[in-house]
Amino acid sequence: MAPSFFLLFLVSSAPLMLAAAADGQGAEPCPTVPVPCGKVNISFPFAIVPEEATTRSCGAIGLQVVCLNNIPFLGYNRHNHRFQILDIFYGNASLLVVDTHKLEHFDSSGPKPCHAPENNSSNKLGRPFSISNKNQNLIFYNCPKPLTEKVQRSGGLVETRCGNKTFARVAERLDASGSYGGYFLEGCTATLVPVLVGSGKANASRYEELVKHGFLLLWQVPPPPPSGMQHLA
Repeated sequence: MAPSFFLLFLVSSAPLMLAAAADGQGAEPCPTVPVPCGKVNISFPFAIVPEEATTRSCGAIGLQVVCLNNIPFLGYNRHNHRFQILDIFYGNASLLVVDTHKLEHFDSSGPKPCHAPENNSSNKLGRPFSISNKNQNLIFYNCPKPLTEKVQRSGGLVETRCGNKTFARVAERLDASGSYGGYFLEGCTATLVPVLVGSGKANASRYEELVKHGFLLLWQVPPPPPSGMQHLA
């Protein structure tokens, strides 16, 4: 093959080879137009992971979406979905999500006895996401023994459905060190869960409703895909 013809072949074939590599060696390419999943439209920089995908080929890094039974979940793994997407606000790079596993802890019919959540929602998140400061924070406590009514009243604590060893309250402010150390309860474990409230102060007694309504995440906007390669996004 003549060198000039070989060079022309490489140049003309490059887009096809890139597409095949990014799409998982010939798998169905990512959609190029907004795709609805239930009531949420998924478009760049997000993309729905196709059923047959075996590599992280769709959407910007970290912004893949699984559409499961017409419900969108943030993430790539179809069997480990945690954050259900309630809405995406493309204009200001934010989305409303709910940590679906949080409410499972209050289910007395589950594999573990009814208890307050044990892991901060923020521990499950990383780049390109950050939690918006528009959220308020609920603190859930699991305590080894019941707390006195005096302690409950002074701390603005409300009992959860799990009984008098589990409590919730609203974290109103950070302490001088920039943490929530002032909300420490001796002997109790504490878990922080962000919630988005339309106006006013969150009501801790409505903790289940607040968790169901979700919280606001921000994402760092990636650059648009290169011209001619939009199908990779």
